[in-house]
Amino acid sequence: MKLDTITPARGQLEAAGSCAPHEVNAACDSAAPAASSRVILTAASPADTIERLAGNKGRSLHRLANLGAAVPQWAILGTDCFAEFRRDADLDGTIAALLGDFTPANAAAIASAIREVVLTCDMSAALRADIARAFDSIGDGPLAVRSSGVEEDSASFSFAGQFDTFLDVRGLDSTLEHVRRCWASAYSERSLRYRHQHGLDIAGAGMAVILQRLAQADTSGVVFTINPANGNRDELVLSAVYGLGEGLVSGAVDADTITVDRHTGQHKQVVIGEKHERHDGRDIREVPAALREAVALSNDEIERIVTTARTLETTLGEPLDIEWCIAQNQLWILQARPVTTPVAPVPSRAGEFQLWDNSNIVENYPGVTTQLTFTFAQHVYAQVFREFGRLLAIPHTQRRQMDGFLGSTLAFLNGRVYYNLLHWYKLSGLAPFQDLGRKMMEVQMGVDEPLDLASFAAQITPYQTRSRAGLACIRAVSGTKFAWHFARLERNVERFRAFFYPVYDEFDALDYRSLPADAVYAHYRRFEQALLARWGMMIVLESAIGLSYGVLRRLIKRWMPDAPEWLEVAVIGGMDDIESIEPVRRLAAIAQAVRAEPRVEALIRSTPSAVAYAALRGCGAPQIVADIERYLADFAYRSNNELKLEEPDLREDPGVLFDMLKASLAHGAVSIDRTATEARIDALLHERLNPLQRWIFARARSRVRAAIRARETVRFCRSRAFGVARRMFRAIGEGLAGDGVLATARDIFHLRLEEIRGCFEGTVSHRELRPLVEQRKRDDAAYRAMDDLPPRFVTHGPVAAWLGKPANLAALRAAPSDASGATLRGTPCSPGFAVGQAKVVREANEFDGGILVTYRTDPGWVPVFASATGLLIERGSPLTHAAIVAREIGIPTIVQIPGLTTRVQSGMQLKVDGHSGVIELPEPT
Repeated sequence: MKLDTITPARGQLEAAGSCAPHEVNAACDSAAPAASSRVILTAASPADTIERLAGNKGRSLHRLANLGAAVPQWAILGTDCFAEFRRDADLDGTIAALLGDFTPANAAAIASAIREVVLTCDMSAALRADIARAFDSIGDGPLAVRSSGVEEDSASFSFAGQFDTFLDVRGLDSTLEHVRRCWASAYSERSLRYRHQHGLDIAGAGMAVILQRLAQADTSGVVFTINPANGNRDELVLSAVYGLGEGLVSGAVDADTITVDRHTGQHKQVVIGEKHERHDGRDIREVPAALREAVALSNDEIERIVTTARTLETTLGEPLDIEWCIAQNQLWILQARPVTTPVAPVPSRAGEFQLWDNSNIVENYPGVTTQLTFTFAQHVYAQVFREFGRLLAIPHTQRRQMDGFLGSTLAFLNGRVYYNLLHWYKLSGLAPFQDLGRKMMEVQMGVDEPLDLASFAAQITPYQTRSRAGLACIRAVSGTKFAWHFARLERNVERFRAFFYPVYDEFDALDYRSLPADAVYAHYRRFEQALLARWGMMIVLESAIGLSYGVLRRLIKRWMPDAPEWLEVAVIGGMDDIESIEPVRRLAAIAQAVRAEPRVEALIRSTPSAVAYAALRGCGAPQIVADIERYLADFAYRSNNELKLEEPDLREDPGVLFDMLKASLAHGAVSIDRTATEARIDALLHERLNPLQRWIFARARSRVRAAIRARETVRFCRSRAFGVARRMFRAIGEGLAGDGVLATARDIFHLRLEEIRGCFEGTVSHRELRPLVEQRKRDDAAYRAMDDLPPRFVTHGPVAAWLGKPANLAALRAAPSDASGATLRGTPCSPGFAVGQAKVVREANEFDGGILVTYRTDPGWVPVFASATGLLIERGSPLTHAAIVAREIGIPTIVQIPGLTTRVQSGMQLKVDGHSGVIELPEPT
């Protein structure tokens, strides 16, 4: 009888290497102490007992086993075991007291405290005997020890990835320890937050633990009996990797994905993952190149998995997410649960699923943005990604396919700029190690909710090929090209700088306001053509940072699993020569020179910033005026909202610079000293790593630093290029207003880039422009009066129609926010401690000292960082410009802090821990 055939036959379990159900139960019962009221749960246990005590994973195993599915031998410690452990150790009161203070902000601290008490309390002899009984019933060999929550894997709540599973557990002592860890995971930080978010009892509904024979898998994966990305019931979707499925679940391994037609069995789409490594218990091995390029499953194996999945779905009557593995040509079913995905689209009749996220794009384009800025940015992104594809030698046919989405990587929703996130996942798949690259893209962007990459594999594939061999060939070539550019990062950036600055100097030197509009437009076209064709290097840098930082993080997790959280970001600091920090140093030097002349300092402090520059010019301080002029010449384009073309730069509004200078004068000179942090890092590395590991770690660290340094250099070029474009468009606006095409020069910012082109290329009617501008001004006013959309949301069908329905917008804004608790928590970005008063600001020039608290920053904020004792940002990520510079200055910094600007008010006394990411708020009075 085939092991992968679903039949009611019970003998199949014996063939799978297990006892017959009645034999297992008898063995367990005979070994039980007479005083024990607990029964080790097995396939022979009554259904009502399983329902009451086994948790949902345990219920699934029991159901599968009794259907005759090939399930590796298992036994379950029911929820009564954990309940008795808590009673014996008198833990219920302690846990209840800790949970009584719960808020989403302190979930991590509470989870850590509960974990500590669960792992350190004694376990009774009777309970140890029960676990030994279950252990002995399975027999020799490695185990999987799995949590089985009562609420987990239900039709309504998935609790995906929130409870712990441990593979390759050997011996009774290790099993006892890992059972405790599963119990502790009932109160993990993620599960506490999930229960709170969904209105569930915060104390949970119980935790069982499964002990299961670990099949030594040749291949593993999941199969969905409905396409989870589009709701298509006519498709099954398989993901497969070599070895155990741990690499697939963790995202460490880029899996194969096969979409199968339910009715014909045809493979509608095959996406070959890189599968660069395989997980075999405690061992992680590299996969040979030939196997990486081949699908991990044969056609016969795919057919067996699909047949088994369809039979299970028919028997159980609902779409399933099934974990499976193949060991020695036998298919084993490990789990089967209802399909639930937090962002899974509804069936296709409801319209196309789209995912919007403003992540770190809000750093560059905050609030309502004009049509010109949006369309210019959109055009630049499309051209840069086309160049990136060319740099990777992706064939012309596939690049043409990508044109279908390159023009819509950004979206303009209620006047705000968002990422069309599925398109960014596509783009992150162009570089090698796609799954790692996509997960690191989430880190770089500051994406709060990761995407289920296996479920959406077909939707985030950047291009198609006619054959698997063709796909493997393209990936091999593009991977080699990427490796070449990655190895030559510093040289390529120097070449780019050598090309960029002569072009920039030429165009920056022109007085565009003295030229007619058509001449300025001609200069703009030449400027665009000269620069955009070279800017694909920027995306190489972003990918290089993501992959190298991903490798560094994995080394830390693998070699130093108990390392403090701050280490992951602190290790990429220490780049004193980074170009982005130069404005901080220059402003500090100007402040020092001003302090040396009390008369000038008094003038600057007492004069309104808007007229301070003019006053300074007339006060007889030529050296300080010259220093400021040099600062403006070098850094005028590094200003607030520097990528928004409608915003003035520092040349147009030097008052912003004087606001920053006043803050620097009031709060002392900047001191950049990372000595203490570097000493702590060195001590940790010497304590935890052997000499070979330290050498490998140092190499990985240096590559991340090199990539970040290079990216910051190119970003400075980007600021200057946008600055020149701003001047050009302003001059074009003046020319069009002078010719009567527009009512005012600033009206140009309400035109789209293609409409400005149309003014000179004859593709728009001059009669339509003024009414169009007036309508867009009214739209902007309406957008500014609207509440902001959430940072992340989903739409179905035409997005314009979806946003046009008030009920949809009301649902988006209906999520309650928790305003209680004495702490907030975010992602630590720069270690250190700070105590002081909060200063909550929207723009950099509003800051005048203390702990800087804001929703977002942009590169123009950098000069004020030196006046801050701490930096707290509601959005952002550890790799944004603000985080990088703050690390170099040595300011304790935390980003991604939910509810920061609604919970904190100016004047509050805060305690900031940049090591743990915790902010202590004052006690309410």
